[in-house]
Amino acid sequence: MQLLLLAALIGGLVAIVPTVSYADSNFVLIGNGFGTINGNIDAASLQMSLKFLDSGKTEFQSGKILLGDDIQVIDEASLSLFYNKKFLRLNAESGDLRLSASGKLVLNVDDDSIYHLTGRTSTNDAFSVFARLKQDQAPPSPIDEPVQKKDLLLLVKQTERVQWKSPYKFTVRAFDLKSNPLSDFYNTFGYLEGLQVSATVTNPVGTVIKTSSGTTQKFGYYDDSIIIPDNSRTGTYKLSVTASGKDYQSITQEFTFVVIPLGTS
Repeated sequence: MQLLLLAALIGGLVAIVPTVSYADSNFVLIGNGFGTINGNIDAASLQMSLKFLDSGKTEFQSGKILLGDDIQVIDEASLSLFYNKKFLRLNAESGDLRLSASGKLVLNVDDDSIYHLTGRTSTNDAFSVFARLKQDQAPPSPIDEPVQKKDLLLLVKQTERVQWKSPYKFTVRAFDLKSNPLSDFYNTFGYLEGLQVSATVTNPVGTVIKTSSGTTQKFGYYDDSIIIPDNSRTGTYKLSVTASGKDYQSITQEFTFVVIPLGTS
């Protein structure tokens, strides 16, 4: 992840166009690229602001990169320019990670510039990025923080002991975990309607004998039942319930019940 963060940083600092006057000007960088980290390919997006000084040097101001669900902050970098600003060499840092890279100008689009950069990190990961730089007096809009999904609580009321030819019934109730800290099945607030629910019942040897799916209804309830056939295996059965929602982490919980022969109490 830090690999692509610094790769993005490189794209930002690299974008210097000889046809545009950069003296004492603020710029914003928006870029996308890919990197190979431990053999896996990941994508990144970035936003960055920097300033070009009268001396011709660049002053990095701030920047962030979004990779997956994580946002990383760019720390610092030093830049050297060659051949009328068409080539560069960069050393950069983010936390404990260091890299060296070089890149060249590949395209001018009006006053925007696009650079292609390749390099390696101190962990020997490789990267290749393209970045667009444009002048902007206003600071870039912040990258949206990834939404932190909330936790679910599933509570179940069920038939604990079931005889052959009798119904096994279960009722699931879904809550926001923080709204029901005492795990009260009959809590009058914090219940969640419209969650996706799936349920599976398996016998003592792991064979699935019942599947069920739907959504939580009014007051967060979801229920179903199954008739336990005659001469079914006796012993401990398992109910596995999974629930998920737009703003909630998916959760799976398991519950057990016992099947007994007819005439057994």
